[in-house]
Amino acid sequence: DNDGKVSTAIVGVGGFLEVGEKNVAVPFNALKLTEKDNDRYLVISTTKEALEKAPGHVYDSVKGVWLPAEKKADQ
Repeated sequence: DNDGKVSTAIVGVGGFLEVGEKNVAVPFNALKLTEKDNDRYLVISTTKEALEKAPGHVYDSVKGVWLPAEKKADQ
């Protein structure tokens, strides 16, 4: 954000081996660190369906920012 704090994380959802995957934005504070079998994971309390229905985002490497997928497609 404008204060230099991380407010959003981009998460890849859907697809298989990155084929058909899309990137969605989630609030950073919704991510929680958990541990299982001595490995650490970031988790979020939501459903797979909700993430798959979320609007997609694409990275604009020229501008160096993430944009809503439809905005990038229009430009």
